[in-house]
Order: sequence, then structure tokens, then C-alpha cells
Amino acid sequence: MSRAGYFNLLFVALFSGCAHFKQELSDRPTVTKVTYGKLLSGESIEQYTLLADNIKVKVLTYGGIITQIEVPDRNGQWADVVLGYDNLQDYEGKNRFFGALVGRYANRIENGAARIKDEVYQLTLNRPPHHLHGGKQGFDKRVWKAQTSFSQGSAKLSLSLVSKDQDQGYPGTLSMQVDYSVTNDGQLLVEYVGSTDKPTILNPTQHSYFNLSGTKQKTVLKHKLTVHSDKIIELNPESIPTGKLLVVNESPFDFRLPRFLEKSIFHPHSQMKIGKGYDHYFISKEERGEVTLFASLYEPDSGRALDVYTSEVGGQIYTANYLNSSVIGKAAQPYQPHQGICIETGQLPNAPAQDNFDTYVLEPDKEFYSKTVFSFYIK
Repeated sequence: MSRAGYFNLLFVALFSGCAHFKQELSDRPTVTKVTYGKLLSGESIEQYTLLADNIKVKVLTYGGIITQIEVPDRNGQWADVVLGYDNLQDYEGKNRFFGALVGRYANRIENGAARIKDEVYQLTLNRPPHHLHGGKQGFDKRVWKAQTSFSQGSAKLSLSLVSKDQDQGYPGTLSMQVDYSVTNDGQLLVEYVGSTDKPTILNPTQHSYFNLSGTKQKTVLKHKLTVHSDKIIELNPESIPTGKLLVVNESPFDFRLPRFLEKSIFHPHSQMKIGKGYDHYFISKEERGEVTLFASLYEPDSGRALDVYTSEVGGQIYTANYLNSSVIGKAAQPYQPHQGICIETGQLPNAPAQDNFDTYVLEPDKEFYSKTVFSFYIK
């Protein structure tokens, strides 16, 4: 081989290697940051964008709120598949828990009376006479500190805060971290880690309203839902969980096989009348710990599908029954009932206020850990 030919081959090899290295870098999930706005207090809020091959997620440091999740449809068209507002003022002033981190304790606690071991703690009553989703200044109303990191095939946003002893009535100073991670195969991982200096209760969740059609004009009634559960928790007329389990057999709550929501959401079942649709906790397994498939959602027109895996025993299915423009005012997005569906993985609701269920208590020498995976794909 001539010297010129040798150098030509060497140049091609080096160029190919550089191109391959550049391709690997460009394919790695990324995180970017912009200033989103200022709270009424003047505190600045940042928005982080986590981008991978098949998913883009935008998150605020205020409330850990997911403002957007964009994924492609079967034709490769990307669209936002969660409900939300267009500005910080609406997120601060019109609380529908759009995309928010919820805690310390998600769902309702009757009369705000939380029993922890042999003592009852009075929590704030933000839905008088009851406590809902952590109180008046829960996780959804706090400013979180943010850090980013990367690993093979994923990008992570770590949010942290300290909730002081007696915050919203909860005992113990709680150190909390929530990690949002995206992967190239279309997954959003949410991991919760907490520690305390006194025995306390902790039941965080993620409160995004999903609409896989990618158009905010459609409801989710033509979405097909699957829930791996044979029991739900009964509600009383105030939508407070009673602690009684109801089997789903021959009822509108039987989603063990896929069912379109429109087929059962208007069923005259007494439990459906209480919630004006689905607003119930579905039990999927006996013990928390192993990450298993809890629910699946599918929108036939777009082909978008979502599988929800969790380490928790189940979760709340809520079909946005109370969304309407009169409730949220002149919001940027005047949503109507059933325009979204929440799949809120977590512990048994109202457990701290009644005796039918054991309440998980986080001890000072233990670490709380919970994981939920939202896996998007085309069907």
C-alpha cells in the first residue's frame, strides 16, 4: 500500500471513530435548565427539561411539578400527554395538583387525625373537616433544591427538601429526595427516599393527569384501562375510605381485562355516584417492596400506551371528575371533567385515621424507599 493510501485509510478510521463518538454523545439523554418565573414571594423557579430518545419531561423546582411529558405517536408525531397550566402564577394560585409531587401523606386522612403508634397527631385541614395530599403547604407548594446526574442511557433530576417537625402537623424533621429519571426506551422513573428523626408517616405520590391522545380537547373516555387488582377500598358519602374492601367482580371496577373508560364511568353503581366517576384506591398486591405492573393505559387513535409499575401495594385511579372551568377560574387551560386520568401509586389511603389497615411508620433508624415507573410505548 502506498503512503498516501495508508494515510487515507487512517483518516477514514479516525473520522469514523470521531463520528461514532459524537453520535454516542448526542444520543445520551440530556438535561437543560431555564428560569420559569417567580413566585409571589419573589423566589425564582427553574424548569428542567430531561430529554431522551423517546421521551421529554419538563419539571419545575416548585412542587416538583411535571409540566409536560412529550412522547411520539405511531406516526412519530410528538405531543404533550399530561394536563397543566402555561405559567407559574396558575400553578401557585389554582391548586388542582397538576403534575405535582404530593406528600407527606397522599390522599385523604379523615378529620386530619393521624395515629402514629399510640399517639394521635392533628394534621392541617385543607379540605375541612379532612386532610388531603399533605395539607395546605404540602410537597406540592414547596420549592425543592435540584441536582442533575447521568448514567448509562439515562438522565436524572434529583429534588430535595427538608420538612421540619410539626410541618402541617406531622411529627419529625423529614429529609426527602425525589429522583426523576428518563431513559432512551421511553421510561420515566420516579424514586422517593426519605429519613426522619422521629417516628412519622410518609406516603408520597406523583399526581400527573394523563391524556395519551396528545390533544387537550379530547377526554380520556376512549382510553382503554387495565388495572391488576381484584379489590378496591370502599368510600363513604364524603369520599373518605372506610377501610372496607370491595371485590371488583361484576362491577364497573373490574379492569383486570382492558376496558374502555366510557363503558363504565357512568355506571349507576353507588360507589361511582359518590366519586362522580373513578376516584378509588385499587389494591394490586399484599406487600410493598417488589416493583410490579399495576396499571396500563392505551389510546387507540394515537397508538400511545403507558404501563405503570410500582413497589407500592396499589394506587388511586382518578378520572378528573371535578375538573371544570368554574372551579379553576379563568385558567390558561380551562379543563373539563374526564380530560385526564391520574394513576397515583402509594400506600392505603386514610390508614392513619382508622383501624382496619396497618399504617406504615417510618422510624429514625430506617430509610423510606419507593419506586414507580411510567413506561411509554407504541401499541
